[in-house]
Amino acid sequence: MINLLICCMRLAGEAVYWISRLTPIKNSVAKNIRLLFPEADSQCLADKLLRNVSHSIFEIICAPLFKKEHFKHVGKINGLENIDLGLSKGNGILLLMMHTGNYELTPALLTSRGYRMNSILKAPDNFLFKIVNRCRSWGGGKLINVLKDDMYHDSLRALAGNEIVLILIDTGALEGRHETIEFLGMKVPAATGWLTLAQRSKASVVPAFSKREDGKVVLTLGEPLTVNADNREEIVLKVGQLYEKFIKDHPEQWIILLNEYETRRMVEGK
Repeated sequence: MINLLICCMRLAGEAVYWISRLTPIKNSVAKNIRLLFPEADSQCLADKLLRNVSHSIFEIICAPLFKKEHFKHVGKINGLENIDLGLSKGNGILLLMMHTGNYELTPALLTSRGYRMNSILKAPDNFLFKIVNRCRSWGGGKLINVLKDDMYHDSLRALAGNEIVLILIDTGALEGRHETIEFLGMKVPAATGWLTLAQRSKASVVPAFSKREDGKVVLTLGEPLTVNADNREEIVLKVGQLYEKFIKDHPEQWIILLNEYETRRMVEGK
């Protein structure tokens, strides 16, 4: 039954990919890629991005049906010892991510390993987000919806309980605390509210990277960082450089490139 579900899921993802690459969306994605990577083979990268997203859609839909054994076929985790190291300090972990690979599968991948997960999200009350949230809350993962909950209070409570709080840092910068950083050769606004949250809670900050590799979602967890009053600027610079290198090496993994508004926001710096 495990292999049958995985097989059907992958066939469905591949079918959607072949359909999507014949639609105008491929040229739209290629155009967005050229805005940030003018020298790259935008058509090839757009093709890879569409394949990633097509498979991610069905992984999200099927995740609520998964048992722990399914995740061994779907995902792989590198650097899990960094989670244990961060949690050993007793103040929880603030897990940073960008919209890459299948980032939506991250909470379920870690929950399946026994970790207590919380996901900060902005989820309107509609059918699409109800489906995505079922994946995010697999195995008891908790959701912190900024449209309904007190994000700061709920995050502090989770971190005080030595839990993991996941936050995406490459969108929504202008909606809260932010500063301008150098990224991909441009000046772009970057959210910095997570710095204050990490400093106040004394939580370890773990940069995480999701990408699709050899048919699996590979989650790589970086070394824990500690934020204090004296190193905030240093941490922002380090985190920015880590994600900049990842995006330069794997632009086809960045799902933001599906969104013309977000792409132009980075190019125009506003």
